[in-house]
Amino acid sequence: MDAAVLPEIIGFHMESWLENAGIVGLTRILDEDDYAIKDNQLSIKTSALKTIDKSFFKFFIDTYGKYTRYQQIINWLPKIEATIQMDFENYNFQEYETYVKWFNDNVKYFVKSGSYRRMRPLVHPEIPIEKYLDTVTKLFKGLSKKKRWEDTADNPEQELAMLFAELKKIVQYFADDTSKRYFLAKNLVYRYVNKGWDGISFLNSQSKIVDIYQDYYNYFVQPVIDFLSESHRKGKIICATCGRKMRSKEGSGYSFLNGMGYDYGKKNSNAYMFNSDQFLCPVCRLMYSAVPAGFAYNLAGNHGIFVNYTGQSLENLRNANDGILDTLTETFRRTDNNVSPWGAFYETFRKGFNKSSQYTLANTQVINRKDEHYYFSLIPEITANVLKKIEKIKINKKKDATLLSALNKALIPEYRGIQYCSIYDEVIKRLLNQTNMNSLLNDMLLLKASNKQNIYITATQILYVVEINVLLFNELGVIKLDSKVLSKIHGYGMEVAKGYRTNPNKAKALAYQLLQALKMQNQEKFMNILLNCYLYQQKIVPSAFQQIRNTEVFNQLGYAFIAGLISGEEKGRVQNEK
Repeated sequence: MDAAVLPEIIGFHMESWLENAGIVGLTRILDEDDYAIKDNQLSIKTSALKTIDKSFFKFFIDTYGKYTRYQQIINWLPKIEATIQMDFENYNFQEYETYVKWFNDNVKYFVKSGSYRRMRPLVHPEIPIEKYLDTVTKLFKGLSKKKRWEDTADNPEQELAMLFAELKKIVQYFADDTSKRYFLAKNLVYRYVNKGWDGISFLNSQSKIVDIYQDYYNYFVQPVIDFLSESHRKGKIICATCGRKMRSKEGSGYSFLNGMGYDYGKKNSNAYMFNSDQFLCPVCRLMYSAVPAGFAYNLAGNHGIFVNYTGQSLENLRNANDGILDTLTETFRRTDNNVSPWGAFYETFRKGFNKSSQYTLANTQVINRKDEHYYFSLIPEITANVLKKIEKIKINKKKDATLLSALNKALIPEYRGIQYCSIYDEVIKRLLNQTNMNSLLNDMLLLKASNKQNIYITATQILYVVEINVLLFNELGVIKLDSKVLSKIHGYGMEVAKGYRTNPNKAKALAYQLLQALKMQNQEKFMNILLNCYLYQQKIVPSAFQQIRNTEVFNQLGYAFIAGLISGEEKGRVQNEK
């Protein structure tokens, strides 16, 4: 075979969402000097292949590494050094206990992990870290007896000095660059990389290469260099992604990508006439290895999102997804919470819309990687319009809060098999599917009215969901209802609740009855219950409820009224706006 000159650049073109996620991932992994974007093509310098293994892991370390238990270990180094400088004669037991908890929750937890055991031979094997850990464990055991701290004759100063000297050695070991390079990288591949692909290279449990950097290079990078260095004019098979010719031994399948393809070496019966055409060249395999870097993941790594924004150019595709990732990591930094990628998605939309009223995500594909599966949504124009209207309604101008952002912390525990159901996520998912919020509102109001414990939602937040629901119905052309009417009806509910101030349980019982009538679509029963309530309080029934023919309008007014009825001492939006 004739030798070929290694080209200066490799080109990748925008295609389907999977290729696009890999391309965006490559732009995040590589230095800006190593690639160029023009229209729908990404061009990578082949010289970057020399260090792409290091760049691959560095991206995950720099992006997500700050929010791991490992980081919690090395963050305490300044605190330990400051403690060593102090006089242990005045050291108290409560402060000591914070170190016990930190050590158990972070250091002991990490050294039991597979990441630590697997990488330990590569990270300064000459340092007796196991001896340090054993010494610290024994010292903690002896110092944890509270009586020792109360007995002035048995002062633990000397042992505390020994303890903190050993703790400093341990933390310095983990804070070392080599430690981070291996321990942190290995830890993160099991949280993020294996969401995109698995079973090969360093994610193959049978791999004999301990060094994950070398394993990645051998499996993904060297084959690209070899492939590009040779001529393939006589190649008999074609890459199903890019069309490059290759020899049969150079090709691989798509089965290493989670949820994609099959292993044609084991299941050739899946192919037509037992002859598979799903071959992948080394160049495209390298691109697909970057798919996990193209998604934006939450801290737990169990939910990732990629917006296939292909309307204009690769630059716009990258910017849209980088906006989501930046918003997510900024939230991690500020709150250290496992926030949802849906929140970052909406915030990115808000920023784009605020820059230009023409900005829209209409007809854009959204791919979610959650619970080991991919979920696909196409943002309808109706949804994009509803999101724009939501953005224009400010419920708190000082905090720039909208109807949707105000739901960010609304949670229902143990909801339909989910440990914590985020109302924020649920509303966005329903908007994307153009599904109304009625069943969600029924559940929220029922749980709130039944005094169920640990429901992290307020009656005001329920009203916001009603308003979003109305915006969706209005956009769909099902009804035409002004949000001002909802606020007025919500206020009526709050006024009725005041009549039961001495007996709030009666207001919640009334709310439960009204909700059941709504659920059965029985307007007559709803009005009879409402009439009895107003007669009891010697008040006039609001005219807004009278002569309503549209069932959906009646439902939304009913939800708004019940939300006001169970609001208790909450200050609703009506009062805030006066």
